Amino acid sequence: MKMLTKYRRAAAVLSALCLILGLAGCGSGTSGSTSGKDAYQAYVISIMDANYLGKYDQYMEITGSAEAEAQKIYEANVQDFALEMEDAFSIKQDVVSVALTERVIGMAKTVYSQAKYQAVDVIRDGDTYTVSVEIEPIDFFGTIKEPFRSAVDAFNLRAKNGEFDNLTNEEYEEAYGEAVVTALEGKLSPVTYASKIKVDITLDYDKDNNVYVISDEQMEGLDDKVVNMSR
Repeated sequence: MKMLTKYRRAAAVLSALCLILGLAGCGSGTSGSTSGKDAYQAYVISIMDANYLGKYDQYMEITGSAEAEAQKIYEANVQDFALEMEDAFSIKQDVVSVALTERVIGMAKTVYSQAKYQAVDVIRDGDTYTVSVEIEPIDFFGTIKEPFRSAVDAFNLRAKNGEFDNLTNEEYEEAYGEAVVTALEGKLSPVTYASKIKVDITLDYDKDNNVYVISDEQMEGLDDKVVNMSR
């Protein structure tokens, strides 16, 4: 059996000086600059792009991060989402094969690649900045409800007919996971979307370290907004 480790994303931080200077000359990039409210919006969107789209260029330029570090953020978030998908499908992640879970990770990447969001406003309150982001949530179960239901019904019929009677518990769970994943792999693009929502993301100023921080809790809350997993 195998167990995947669920990683928490490290909170992204940015030097306060970078934002005060409008991001000009900060990070590892040298092309152009961003000023005023655009700087805060660019910072938040670059973090979201790294987490959901696997696009790192702006994130690396703004924060000075290496590509390997940026990619690690994306891979950790995708793995978290894949585990959430397995749980939603009642696939026992500690029993099924690594190969099957890798296929679910591929499905997670397909879903995240269709994330839609844009920064629309910035509000300042002392040292705290709040960036408003408009998100068009992906309706996950609205997208796959029918093929998922059909896959489960078909598997249950096979089980009723005795097809799996001689399997071990691990083999049975693998067969179930295989049936569900095979049925859904081609059904996740295009996704359907729910109505647009606005989410406020706070950039907290850490005076001791002179950085702006987006907390893990806020990033995890964004996950639920970018992809709506409610049934």
